Amino acid sequence: MNLKKSYQFVLKSVKKDVSLIPVLHSLRGKTYVISGGTRGIGLAIGKSLATMGANIVLLGKTQQPHPKLEGTLDSAAEEVQRVSASTHHQKVLPLFCDIRNHDSITQAINKVINTYDGIDGAVLNASALCLRSTLDQTKKEVDLMSGVNINGTFLMGQACLQHIQKKDHGNVLTISPPLSMLDEHDWWSPHLYYSMSKFNMTLMARTWGKEFPHVGVNTLWPRTTIDTAPVRNLLGGAPMVSISRKPEIMGDAAKHIFLADPRLCTNKNFIDDEVLASLDIDVEKYRVDPNITEKELMPDFFC
Repeated sequence: MNLKKSYQFVLKSVKKDVSLIPVLHSLRGKTYVISGGTRGIGLAIGKSLATMGANIVLLGKTQQPHPKLEGTLDSAAEEVQRVSASTHHQKVLPLFCDIRNHDSITQAINKVINTYDGIDGAVLNASALCLRSTLDQTKKEVDLMSGVNINGTFLMGQACLQHIQKKDHGNVLTISPPLSMLDEHDWWSPHLYYSMSKFNMTLMARTWGKEFPHVGVNTLWPRTTIDTAPVRNLLGGAPMVSISRKPEIMGDAAKHIFLADPRLCTNKNFIDDEVLASLDIDVEKYRVDPNITEKELMPDFFC
């Protein structure tokens, strides 16, 4: 299937979001918990925050090498430590955590609190992707997406917010689609349950932003496909990777959201390149293949 024939990436002008103007120039001493932190977008966010001096907690399940998925908790921690070693004295804490299991979440968060002085932010990135139409979706897949994308996101957010709400510069970021995509029927029909589960994450962020007015609660979603395991293994392989952006664009966008004033920068559905464009940061450097043009990139249809 040649998905590129059906989609076209269109460059657009965006109005700069002034709420993204930074009020911090360092994240030294702050601690961020990242679910799904062993690879892809979660790992890229961890590395980007670490360059600003933050303590990084990587949550995941991969403890032994997987034949189709790169990275383990230990190798991810080593990557984060490498980019942060020359900045400050922050730490990287890799923790096994199955967010489908409440006891596993409790044990992980207790370990974080015993290691650091609270939690300053959470990136709710862990997600299960099973792309089937209504009649083909299996109960096992429905249970998995419900357990990770809906229940797991809520329970992890709940556990972290207990501590984040005590901070002066607290943040929660869910990696989920903007509400404007509710009207994109092509995004729903081929994989209703996956899309529904991801919008549950967005609705959590929308509500938490009101429930916790002193915490910056936002969503972040990519403009284009991102070079991640699902793209490589499920959505087109090397040809799709070549017209995608690197995960670092999501990492840098998340970093700049966390540097902004959480009282002003909240209740927003961000797109990665719009965050960077608001701060006059060049987005062309994030192309996997620097020889293609921005117009040749593949628009994201899911993450």
